[in-house]
Amino acid sequence: MTASISTGALRSATAADLVAGYRNGTISPVDATQAAIDVATTAGMELNAVAVMNIEQSLEVAAESAARWAAGTPLSELDGVPVSVKDSFPMTGLPRWHGSKLNDTAPASAHDGAPVRRLREAGATLFAKTSMPDFGLIGAGVSSQFGIIRNPWNPALNPGGSSSGSGALVALGAGPLSIGTDMGGSVRLPAALCGLAGLKPTQGRIAYDPPKLIGSAGPMGRTVADIATLLHVVGKPDPTDHLSLPGSFEMDGLPASSLAGATVGVLLETDVPGGVDEEVVDAVRAQAAILSAHGATVIDIGGPLWTAAERESFMTVLSTRGLPELLAVPEEMWPLLPPQLLSQLLSRTDLTAVQHVTNEKRLEGVRAKISSTLTAYDYVLSPVTPVVSFPAENVTPVRNDYSLDHMVFTSPYNLTSMPAGTVPVAMSASGLPIGVQIGGRRFDDAGVLGILALLERERGFDPAFPFPETPGA
Repeated sequence: MTASISTGALRSATAADLVAGYRNGTISPVDATQAAIDVATTAGMELNAVAVMNIEQSLEVAAESAARWAAGTPLSELDGVPVSVKDSFPMTGLPRWHGSKLNDTAPASAHDGAPVRRLREAGATLFAKTSMPDFGLIGAGVSSQFGIIRNPWNPALNPGGSSSGSGALVALGAGPLSIGTDMGGSVRLPAALCGLAGLKPTQGRIAYDPPKLIGSAGPMGRTVADIATLLHVVGKPDPTDHLSLPGSFEMDGLPASSLAGATVGVLLETDVPGGVDEEVVDAVRAQAAILSAHGATVIDIGGPLWTAAERESFMTVLSTRGLPELLAVPEEMWPLLPPQLLSQLLSRTDLTAVQHVTNEKRLEGVRAKISSTLTAYDYVLSPVTPVVSFPAENVTPVRNDYSLDHMVFTSPYNLTSMPAGTVPVAMSASGLPIGVQIGGRRFDDAGVLGILALLERERGFDPAFPFPETPGA
């Protein structure tokens, strides 16, 4: 290990810190990758955050990266940086459970998903796949394959989902970055509950295979600058995704320098049980004041963005996506699923084709309604989730049933293909991070990141992440 850099410092280093050290020779990609592996195989596994490790290959890639940095020929700004990858992505030679015990006998993946290929081309060391709930259809860390995935800030609490293990590993210091997926809030929820920055980009910004109309890959990290770098590396078109956007994502200038002339809608009202926690409301209001002080015109949006019936339509469409995986295995295996998810899936098996198409058409109207409200503003500030925390064993915070209650603020951006991200801005009385969400118009990913970076700078503190103790570090 490089003598001047302790193991503890490697674990707390951002991607930008690591690259600076690689460049001046004070940090080795091999040491940084080994530090990430050490955290993942100890604290990460204790929290059920790890799906599978990729130790030997990642250390080989790290050694190759060290040689490139020594020669002054790095492949990218993430060359040699340890990055974890959600279990939903195929990675050649590694299992893909998609979070479920029902896929326990599936063969190892024979190819890399598009974001994984981009990361390999960039020289990143992909040291682990991260755990997730079954089929990515639960917004919490509850999985038949991995068990209860726990929040490193407090293991009795939930890390959110479905990029549950990604949020936990990055908060632990097992690498500065992870790439997750987001179909209803699955990057933003665990990012917020684990104290991270995260982004659900404009649909198509990150190529995805197979192509999706709602689900998107998204970066997660401990700083906004790091997730912008990750988006730059993976935000490229790919021939496997005919919906991917042309060109590469470019990010100039973090944070935003001025918001003069920008309108920011503030969304706080919702009809979900329990409403929004007071500490979350206070955090959102405080950020609204900051944006106003930087020149934005801040306007309260008012009533709930969508109704319980409209959310039910979206939930029905999402849950039917799990039926092919359920029906592909013997019925005696079905009870392995979390009971709330199984009940939801079975309730959809009698939908007729006409009913399904009717529901899809109804959802088109919901999409148009929500889009009209959101695009009336340049940006929208809101909670990520209504609660500060919820129990590790629950699939939702209040009723613990299958619902979109805690995704009420995140899911609209999946429906509308618009970008939305989160950054921690406050700490609760119980010592937990509180994140807020910034949403923007389609293709304005850079604008969203700029405001997130502004709020990150203005918060006046850095989260004291729960990095595990390192003896002698």
